[in-house]
Amino acid sequence: MPTDYPDDPTDVMLDPALIAAVRARGQGRRALAEETAPAPEEKPPPVKRRLVVIAVAAAGLVVAGIAVVGLSEPGAPTEAMPTHSYLPGAITPAEDLPVESSASTDPMFASSALGLVPTTTTPPPAPPPPPVERAPSGAKTVTSGPGCGGYRSVGSYRDGRRGWVEHGDGRCGSAFVSVPMSGDARRDDSSSYAMWTFAAAGTCEVSVHVPGGDLTAVGGNPTVYFVYDRNGVGGAPVASFAIKQVDRRGQWVTAGRFRSSGTLTVQLLNRGQDWNRRGPTYAHHAAGAVKAHCTS
Repeated sequence: MPTDYPDDPTDVMLDPALIAAVRARGQGRRALAEETAPAPEEKPPPVKRRLVVIAVAAAGLVVAGIAVVGLSEPGAPTEAMPTHSYLPGAITPAEDLPVESSASTDPMFASSALGLVPTTTTPPPAPPPPPVERAPSGAKTVTSGPGCGGYRSVGSYRDGRRGWVEHGDGRCGSAFVSVPMSGDARRDDSSSYAMWTFAAAGTCEVSVHVPGGDLTAVGGNPTVYFVYDRNGVGGAPVASFAIKQVDRRGQWVTAGRFRSSGTLTVQLLNRGQDWNRRGPTYAHHAAGAVKAHCTS
């Protein structure tokens, strides 16, 4: 059945006046939309920039608060404020630090602090010489021992190298006696000992001379001494000391200071081990000169 429309739509002819009217209407709508459209929103600043702005504002508020505190009313209690302030995250202006004055205005002090030699000052006067030390009145030095007097070998006996052995030429300072040991480093033979006495009162500094010799003559390791404030031994000693003779041969050894009421006595004990796993060593203690320097 035939129709009223052509088969090819491209053959349709449009009215030019109609097309112009449609275009004019579209341009009017576009202009109206541009006039009534809202303004474009501004994008917020970056996060880092906002943090810096907030930190600067906070710093200003804190500084303003400090200024307000500084302007308190007269008579109100005040608190010590720190000289230097620090606000984390904010940059504070450089502060004018007070110049610290030197603790001393002495030119010598200032020059020495800088490593310089002062040229405008005179050197300080030399200190006076120390006073000459003089021996106190009543000072007394007494030496006791074999050949010196004031010495006794109690319980001595002769048995070759096992018993008591005398050495030297018998003169004070060179003669000494070797005292046999008890055989036990912790026990004494109360019937055998050496003894020195000093007739002096006051505070006495005692020095012991250790002779030279081998183990059989000078073998104390150590040698133990008792000190008595009396003439002779007996009762409780007022002090004791020990000397490792094998390490101090040929030397004077200061034993200490002891109080004497009139006569001071020093006793050498014979405790000591004179044997080892291979047999007897015949070790002896040495009893030589002993000196007491006493001041009243």
